[in-house]
Amino acid sequence: MKIRILFIELLLVIAVIGTISAGGKQEQPTDKKEAVKIAFWIPGSDKVSEDYFYQAAKDFTTRNPRIQVEVTILPPAAPDINTKLNAAKLSNTYPDVFSSFIVFIGARGTRGEFADLTPFIEKWPEKDDFYSSSFELGKYKGKIYGISYFPAPEILVYRKDFFKEAGLDPEKPPRNWDELEAYALKLAKRDANNNVVRAGLDIPAINPEVFIKPFLWQNGAAVLDEEKELPTLDDPKALEAFQYVKRLIDAKISIPYDYQKKSDIPFVKGNAAMSFIMASTITNTLKANPQLREIIGFAPPLEKRKKVPFTGHRLFTIGATSKYKNEAWEFIQFMLSKEQMLLRSRLLDMPIVRKSLEQEYFKDGDAEFKKVVVEYSQLGKSAEVTTVTAISNKYLAEAYQAVYSGKKSPEQALKDAQEGILKDIKK
Repeated sequence: MKIRILFIELLLVIAVIGTISAGGKQEQPTDKKEAVKIAFWIPGSDKVSEDYFYQAAKDFTTRNPRIQVEVTILPPAAPDINTKLNAAKLSNTYPDVFSSFIVFIGARGTRGEFADLTPFIEKWPEKDDFYSSSFELGKYKGKIYGISYFPAPEILVYRKDFFKEAGLDPEKPPRNWDELEAYALKLAKRDANNNVVRAGLDIPAINPEVFIKPFLWQNGAAVLDEEKELPTLDDPKALEAFQYVKRLIDAKISIPYDYQKKSDIPFVKGNAAMSFIMASTITNTLKANPQLREIIGFAPPLEKRKKVPFTGHRLFTIGATSKYKNEAWEFIQFMLSKEQMLLRSRLLDMPIVRKSLEQEYFKDGDAEFKKVVVEYSQLGKSAEVTTVTAISNKYLAEAYQAVYSGKKSPEQALKDAQEGILKDIKK
């Protein structure tokens, strides 16, 4: 009898040990993670740029074999990208990582299409090395939906040789509105029929948003109250800015052009003394015409009440529906690393956005130009991050073009724009 009891007890002990052992195996975490593939979408530009991003994705996977990055090059224009994103949203194929124009932060991030990156950033040891604008520009209602990695400032450039010809000091570019106007009047050149053959300052006739907004900001005005998402074009400071630009237009010191057609900018063709031009356009112009390196000068950001230039941005975002947000964040960290940022600056002439890279960035050449790029990037503003930015841009452009053509006074144009935006918002 005792033997039988001992045998039963032994069986119970074995069973308990087996259960504990099995349970332990089931609960024990494993270091082996599942291999994943993340989709990275980026607007196209040129072959050198596209090749860089393909190679960067491969380099990331080499270091992180578990994560494969599938790169898709999108069309370069925002409307075409919108079409692709709409289709992806409908088919549930939204990219895990998307290189977004700032306008998409307002149009899509505000509507829940991008993930909130704030929790990732707060835990990121390297966050303090970035310019504050890298995070502020992608913020909406306290949450960060994009991190800027590619600032694209619109820089006030000028021709030193034309300055000398007009009796101006080529080492003293305009620093404020009064000087800009006075210099532009002196620098404009006309033929016998009083037609402008050399613009004193490039003033666009079409697609003017990037040109006109900085004048509002510099005067302490805004197009929108970004918190309330309401227009503020009834501000007297906005009217003052429009009146100033109207005065420049009426002085007949420019050659009409479309701001979006970079190859048609009079300054690029040698037909203007001053112009606001995107940094990449300046770089390309100097590469194509190396003789201009000693002739083109770079002015500091203009100041009235404030010193605020326009700076466009591309930002890394994560799709809100992504199943692999942690892996997407790992890829973004890699792309924002010092190594990759310096590589982009050297291969693609992209400005840096990390403080610790400034000296090395300047050492690579064109230090004068790069210092100006950094200043514009740090001080610059971009498109408003709101759900109504596209509406306000439409009416702002209409107001400007009505003033440019003389069809409306600045007062009437801004009044109509203010009312039009409010009406469209209420629809």
